[in-house]
Amino acid sequence: MLPRWLSVNQIRIMQRCRRETVKLAMDNGELPFEQRGRIRYARLSDVIRWEERRLQPDAETVAGLIHPDLQEFV
Repeated sequence: MLPRWLSVNQIRIMQRCRRETVKLAMDNGELPFEQRGRIRYARLSDVIRWEERRLQPDAETVAGLIHPDLQEFV
């Protein structure tokens, strides 16, 4: 059974990615975290959601959802 809160190192090992990748995701707001002293922790459920978003292929834009006056800015 995995713990409810994971440290950056535990997330790195679980996701098989670099420590900098995890910290960057936390700094960018992609991965919510809580800091206790010098150590950052993230909830397991947030890590799973972050992983799902990372592994999802980029969504294609749906035609017709952009107002015609704003089309030039796309």
